Amino acid sequence: MDGILKNLAETFSHAVDYAIKKITEITGTTSVTIVELSEHIINQPETKLIRKNLLGIPFSFYYLQKEGVTYYLEMKSSHILQLDVLAHDHTIVSYRSYRDKSNLSSAIRFPKTLLSE
Repeated sequence: MDGILKNLAETFSHAVDYAIKKITEITGTTSVTIVELSEHIINQPETKLIRKNLLGIPFSFYYLQKEGVTYYLEMKSSHILQLDVLAHDHTIVSYRSYRDKSNLSSAIRFPKTLLSE
């Protein structure tokens, strides 16, 4: 009986993965975390970086404008304080550490086209 339930669970898991893949292809969205999105912003060659040392604490401000999309990231050392993504004057992502700390590693839906290199 355990083998049947295990096979059923595995089959269901594959079906869910396939459905997610197809929905992603159709809607043009994918899931990313705030951490992954911040790494994407930091690693883009067009990203402008401003570093400031305020009261002995290092802050980094990243700004990227690419294909009509504006990305803004604020960090204190390696801690993400704020991340915003705006496209055509609409907010796509708005993360604030004081408000959304528990959501840092949660996946969010994000248009695949905005993550293209």
